[in-house]
Amino acid sequence: MTSSLRTRGRPPLSADDVDKIRKHIIEATRQVFTRFGYHGLSVELVIAQAGISRPTFYKYFRSTEEPLEALISQVNEDLINRIMAAVVGAQEPMAKVESALEAWRQWGADLGDFLRPFFAELNDQHSPVGRYRQRTLVILSEQIALIVELMGRKRPSALRIETFLHGIEFLGYRYHLNTIGNEASWNETRSVMFRMALALLGAEADWGNALGLARDWRIGLDNT
Repeated sequence: MTSSLRTRGRPPLSADDVDKIRKHIIEATRQVFTRFGYHGLSVELVIAQAGISRPTFYKYFRSTEEPLEALISQVNEDLINRIMAAVVGAQEPMAKVESALEAWRQWGADLGDFLRPFFAELNDQHSPVGRYRQRTLVILSEQIALIVELMGRKRPSALRIETFLHGIEFLGYRYHLNTIGNEASWNETRSVMFRMALALLGAEADWGNALGLARDWRIGLDNT
């Protein structure tokens, strides 16, 4: 296996060297994807960004699809891990929801400019972004169902959870991409998120206590 990594006249690369080169190419792919999106991605742009030759690229990846797949997998795993850690770390059910939303907010902020082309690809099933999104939604759907059950409520239907997740997803991206991203913007976004939670995941008892819940969640019903 090692001999295939040998460069003429040079000793074979170590496993650490191989890992560093792969990560370097993946990072170059991230930068090109951030500027041009999935459909603008090309080997020429990646090797120019990475400062490597075409043969070097093909020594580690067969096409730009492979480093992009690795990159998108990392991004989605990071989101899942952050939300799972937030949910586990909070004690009360509503604190779990609050912590999960804050984790989603920070994940988006940390992605920076990468978030815009990432969002643009969400519904493109030909893109790795769209494919990995489905797996992420399945995992998050189960976590939402468990939180609702912890609150003593019946597990919502798959349709209600899916609708809620799509709404949360839209609001999160809207916050990062279409607002100035300050606390006022977040508070408005958070308020709408919780309203969706009440409407789609709440039971009759929750709707009857909507005013009390609004106070508990710090939501002003008159203007937000």
